Amino acid sequence: MRLRQDRSTRWQQVPDGVRDLTPPEAERRSAMATQLGEQFARWGYREVVTPTLEYLDTILRGAGPGIQDQLVKIVDGADLLALRPEMTVPIARFAATRLLRGASGPLRLSYVAPVFRRQEPGRGRLREFTQAGVELLGEPRLDGDAEVIALAVASLRLARVPGATVHVGHLGFVGDLLAELSEDQQADVRARLYRREFVGIEDVVPGRPLARLLPALPELHGPDGLAKAWDFATSPASRAALEELEAVMACLGAYGVADAVEVDLSVIRDFSYYTGIVFEAYGRGAGYPLLGGGRYDTLLARFDADCPATGFALGLERVLAAAPQEPALPCDLLIVTDAHRRAPSISLASELRRSGVRVLVTGALDWPTALRWARVEGIVRVARVEGEDIWLYDTRAGREWSTGRRQLVAALTPQPEVKVAAWSH
Repeated sequence: MRLRQDRSTRWQQVPDGVRDLTPPEAERRSAMATQLGEQFARWGYREVVTPTLEYLDTILRGAGPGIQDQLVKIVDGADLLALRPEMTVPIARFAATRLLRGASGPLRLSYVAPVFRRQEPGRGRLREFTQAGVELLGEPRLDGDAEVIALAVASLRLARVPGATVHVGHLGFVGDLLAELSEDQQADVRARLYRREFVGIEDVVPGRPLARLLPALPELHGPDGLAKAWDFATSPASRAALEELEAVMACLGAYGVADAVEVDLSVIRDFSYYTGIVFEAYGRGAGYPLLGGGRYDTLLARFDADCPATGFALGLERVLAAAPQEPALPCDLLIVTDAHRRAPSISLASELRRSGVRVLVTGALDWPTALRWARVEGIVRVARVEGEDIWLYDTRAGREWSTGRRQLVAALTPQPEVKVAAWSH
């Protein structure tokens, strides 16, 4: 009986891991998405859009079979489809099959898009969430890695995330040792490292060098992380990884972001296509990554296009949760109308909107009720049209006066920003 009652009221709810957004929440998310898109464009990245649905084979070809448990799958006749779990693989498929053919230089691509994953409920974990990020294809290692890390820092600063720090590591530091393990052992170790389960990890790997290194990874971070790491660099590959990491860290100083970046050789990303420099970002009080990315030089080869690449994806909902919440901006003007004033009121609202003014028109409230509602909503100016005159009320000052249409439009229209050029003789 209880089960029937629960099922009968299911329409009142949404599935676990997805959310409805109130107007203020949706406005805040849209504003942040717009700001990030503009930020990416200032760095030369151009937006691309890929389908929400991909063939299941495409996702598995790019991300590997280990992603199976995270996929939301759909059976469409004889085809197996999947909702994209992230954006890098779809963009790699798109670039390999179309964009790289006509490219005469590196490609800088950006996106803001929803992605979908099956995952256990938890803090900061959603089944549908929004990623904003960039992919840099064809840029050499040092320049490309430094650029995307610097842009990641700039994006977190744009969002005003307190204490935002990007932790940078290199998969080559442990890569050759992990390569000695079986595929199942590698997957197990990578999963433990990604979950930061370091206690007892040495018991699951054979061989002294790896068993000695893995538990020490959490200590190889911060200002002296690189210096400590050299004691564990036992192969040409691991030493080359540290040299590359040193070069990237030095290059980040030129971007002016060195204070927000630190070495952290325990960083292991959650997809198997990463090959070199990898990074994650955290904010003060956030116990989960806000952003992640790194180099994936072999991914496009899985789609028959050999091209080095790097990029990052930012979790928009996580960043918004970590960033300070500012009050939503109210409308600039509330126009109160009725059957006799409807036409001139709508005409006035249309002219103001064309000038960039946010206007709300209501015919459902009388004047005193509209004034009370405006105060609750934080709307400062309330107007009504009386023939050629417009009566304007200031809810903060509590005063009313009449003005003309032309004067009102001029007073409310946003003024263009004046740019002052300075030079010296």
